[in-house]
Amino acid sequence: MASATPFKRAESRIPMRMFVKLSNTEDGQFELASTVDISCHGAQVISRKFRKPDQHVLIRSIRGNLYSTARVAHCEWLADGSYAVGLELFHPTGDWTTPGKPARKT
Repeated sequence: MASATPFKRAESRIPMRMFVKLSNTEDGQFELASTVDISCHGAQVISRKFRKPDQHVLIRSIRGNLYSTARVAHCEWLADGSYAVGLELFHPTGDWTTPGKPARKT
């Protein structure tokens, strides 16, 4: 019987705690969550809500100007009642930590 090959991430994640806004694409409900680690194409966040694998959410960094649709790759219950949620970002715009330009008034 062949053993399964362990999953190897294509890029490493950087441990970084920051707040992000997670929004449900279906009903617009949102929560502020904290990242555990980040990369250009993904993040792990701590959420108060269970997220179904393959569910799509919107993510926006509070400190920076990153915005993206994301796919829930995994959601694991933690002992404190929160959830560790792995997100795969689709076509992110902006940057995790660089503040965006303020909107111009018209």
